[in-house]
Amino acid sequence: MTTSMKRAARMLLAVLAIAAPCAGAAAGSNLPGEGYPAPACGEKPQVPERPETFDTEAAVADYNAKVEIYNTTMERFVTCMKQYVANAAEDLRRIRALAREAVEQANQ
Repeated sequence: MTTSMKRAARMLLAVLAIAAPCAGAAAGSNLPGEGYPAPACGEKPQVPERPETFDTEAAVADYNAKVEIYNTTMERFVTCMKQYVANAAEDLRRIRALAREAVEQANQ
């Protein structure tokens, strides 16, 4: 075995010794606490149950009021969820940028 082969073998063993403990370790998380927060939009509104018949004008008015409340509540819910998803996408963009910077710094 030549000197350069011995040196290469020693370097390989050193790299393996350093990498071995990391190779079996499961990836953790850098997120604080319980991880990424769930949306704070509340529960999805339930569609009002439509009566089988509308016997009176009051029954029609009551159902229409419930539908209007549902529509307004659902609109707020959807807006909240869209904002949550947009915020999550921005968080991912920032995390990816930080990970790229970490890789670049490690490779310098």
